[in-house]
Amino acid sequence: MKKILIASPTFILLAIVMIGLLTPNPKPELCDNLLVFATVGLIGYSFAATFIYAIALSSQGHANQKLADMPFGRKLLFSYLLAVLVITVAIVIFLMAHH
Repeated sequence: MKKILIASPTFILLAIVMIGLLTPNPKPELCDNLLVFATVGLIGYSFAATFIYAIALSSQGHANQKLADMPFGRKLLFSYLLAVLVITVAIVIFLMAHH
């Protein structure tokens, strides 16, 4: 249950990104602001959640545990947060280069 609570803000931020991309609006600034705030939030939250969760694990004595030795839920959470971080950074770099 704790892992779902850690990952749930990313679902909310992904929904805001979709709203910013797909909403037809006479004011494009509003859609752009939603998109920018949500992508920055995704990058910042994914990094912070991964960092804080890793610090909590190391304080519990799991610092030198390899990814293959981790339980499935922990491995899934780390993989999900890092995938969101890498994909969002790649998309932001692509959008910056083409606009």
